[in-house]
Amino acid sequence: MKLLGSAVSVLVLLAFALIGVSYGDEGQVIIKRDNYGVGHVYADTVFGLYYGYGYAVAQDRLFQMEMAKRSTQGKVAEVLGEEYVEFDKRIRGNYNPISIQRQLDRLSESDADIFNGYAAGMNAWIEKVKKNTDRLMPKEFIDFGFQPESWTAFDVAMIFVGSMANRFGDFNTELANVQIYNALVKMHDEKTALAIFEQLIPINIEDAPTTIPKGEWNPPAVSIQHTAKINNTSFLRSRTNSANGINESSPLNFNTNAPYGISGASNCVVIGKKKAEGAKAILMNGPQFGWYLPGYVYSIGLHGAGLDLVGNTPFAYPIILFGHNRDIAWGSTWGAGDMVDIYIEELNSDNPHVYRYKGNWLPMEERTEIIKVKDGQSVEFTAYRTIHGPIVKMDKKNNVAYTKKRTWDGVELESLLGWIHSTRAKNFDEWLPQAERMALNINWYYADKDGNIGYAFTGKYPRRSESHDNRLPQSGVGHMEWQGMLPFDYTPRVFNPKQGFLANWNNKPAVSVNNPDEFWYSWSLGDRVNIFINLLEKQEKWTADQVWDLIEISSFADINASYFMPFIEKAAQASSDEKLKRAAGMLLQWNQSSRDKDEDGNYDQPATAIFRTFLPQMIKLTLADDLGDAFKFFAAAGYPTPEKHAGSGSNLQIGVKAIIESLHKPDRQQYDFFNGQEPETVVANALSAAIEQLEQDQGADMSTWRLPTPDRPFPPKNFLGIPQTSQDASLSIRIEQNRGTENDMIAFTDDGIISWEVAPPGQSGFIAPDGTKSPHYEDQLKMYETFGKKRMWLTEEDVEKNKTSEVVLKY
Repeated sequence: MKLLGSAVSVLVLLAFALIGVSYGDEGQVIIKRDNYGVGHVYADTVFGLYYGYGYAVAQDRLFQMEMAKRSTQGKVAEVLGEEYVEFDKRIRGNYNPISIQRQLDRLSESDADIFNGYAAGMNAWIEKVKKNTDRLMPKEFIDFGFQPESWTAFDVAMIFVGSMANRFGDFNTELANVQIYNALVKMHDEKTALAIFEQLIPINIEDAPTTIPKGEWNPPAVSIQHTAKINNTSFLRSRTNSANGINESSPLNFNTNAPYGISGASNCVVIGKKKAEGAKAILMNGPQFGWYLPGYVYSIGLHGAGLDLVGNTPFAYPIILFGHNRDIAWGSTWGAGDMVDIYIEELNSDNPHVYRYKGNWLPMEERTEIIKVKDGQSVEFTAYRTIHGPIVKMDKKNNVAYTKKRTWDGVELESLLGWIHSTRAKNFDEWLPQAERMALNINWYYADKDGNIGYAFTGKYPRRSESHDNRLPQSGVGHMEWQGMLPFDYTPRVFNPKQGFLANWNNKPAVSVNNPDEFWYSWSLGDRVNIFINLLEKQEKWTADQVWDLIEISSFADINASYFMPFIEKAAQASSDEKLKRAAGMLLQWNQSSRDKDEDGNYDQPATAIFRTFLPQMIKLTLADDLGDAFKFFAAAGYPTPEKHAGSGSNLQIGVKAIIESLHKPDRQQYDFFNGQEPETVVANALSAAIEQLEQDQGADMSTWRLPTPDRPFPPKNFLGIPQTSQDASLSIRIEQNRGTENDMIAFTDDGIISWEVAPPGQSGFIAPDGTKSPHYEDQLKMYETFGKKRMWLTEEDVEKNKTSEVVLKY
């Protein structure tokens, strides 16, 4: 057997050599690993295939997966202590374990084997670790003073539910929207407040760029969401007193560095046969989950039992989110569809755990759990639910509670299984029905060996009451209920669009789709996806190498600048201020890319410093006087700094989008953020303020103005802020890049499928008890920094040629 690498201690070599003990005669599993440590699992049964998958994951990421399991189930205090009790309460109150178990109990034997096999493989390696702790126990368990738990099918399911459904499917800021609305009413008369609110958090901007070209998706008569405006404002004022102070109704903050929203969430470009050169179809994906140590995604090949695929996936889900089989390739990005609503429950004054619904007083559903606490007393916790869903906040003083209703609640595993079985498809007709099973708001992308490309916007969406404004909470007494779910026919999809490509950076799927309710996210005229669309439209043909180059181009592109340049030019033409003219000239000559090619720790051009100082001034001069207490929600320009890194990439911030709309579409604005001034006058004032600030900070010579570049750290905590490796662990790349957590690309050529990926820092998170790291701990970090990529292998011939180890397991 070949060992994993030569430049590694004897200890690590022995750790990975101690495998292959028989666990019975029922079946056989083979795991072959390549020179980046990626495992390829071969088995004849579903159970065996996922047994090998779980076994490989446990070898590489045991501590990370242990903490992911505890994070998503609210069991962190048990091993890390009292400071995590409140975290555990929030997590446990946000999901229903009884529902998850019922879904598991209803699975077919074959589908159940996915979860049971995965858990059994994890446990097989854990048993081996416990017998060889001095060599195989990950150092983090020793440092934190506990041992890995056995896994169950429930644990495997909750990794997906807790990080995909309860993260990407659970966004809702209706209570924060109430804060914004109340702040505007406090400053203005109600009519003015409503006008401002509509511009800040619009229901629909029809000319926002879409993934499906206009005219190529014609939905049925009813759109995915109704277009009701704010109604019954007296109800809002009387029932939302306690909403103040709530920023997120979900305990899962997408970006812990940005308290009022997210910064990025993924991109994808798909090139069909009409525009591909040297290939029939090309799919390039860059999911933006954030950057972590160990990495957020895990690479694997699965071969047998009806599967033959390779790719990578978050948290080692039992589904490959980004990859390909022999016939098709797939990818995904967050879809941002609105599938969560807040209801205001009227509580009984004599008993706050009873609420009014359709003329009756109903008892809340209660679930009492015990939170174990390391070195402390256990804590009893009771989670409450109403007919609408889990309680977000209880306000006994005002006899109201806020509950969260979610379309995917109760069908989380159906979504996962649809995703799993979509990877068995051989063509679009087999792939699309699996999209119908998906209850979560995901953009799905497709390409195949014949050069076809496709797209589907997935999710279950409610048929809301005609008077329901999805941006604000509604009464829970029974007259504002959903009227069922919209059929799959109402969700956008396209096959072989006429333009020959698909591009998405979490932008609007199609014209018919309305904005989500989140104040920090709307689809608008200003959108970073235009960077891809403009480039793809200008060039007739694209090779795979050129598609990969789009990653570097978009990583450093300024996503805001182009929308302001026409007005900066007008401001300079109308001004006699020579300093303003010179600064504007630098901006107009700038290629709107911010790099550090000389690697001196500063962006190369003064234009970067000028524009990134100008934009916050523009936001302040435009919005601060109109928004009052709500301005804090819209003040961010969204650029990372050495002091504040982007959590998962950079996106146009909502305040910036509102300004762009005012600049480019003044005729459709109900309220004038420019206070009667010409837009170029406000732009000139903001640019002058930026010049003054830079002069104070860096001197009078504009040519020397520079901003320092932020690095890209890979922190040792997961996306929920829970440790997932040693707390003194630290890795980073030299400069932040607005790109995927991983990047992968699949090209279908005349010679077969060629695929690449880069998934930093590396495949393995294993640190031996003596502190020695796996050779694959960070072997993709420099590759990622320099926009390199490595091959993914699919065929048994290629896997065999590139393997560095092979083991045979019995289960």
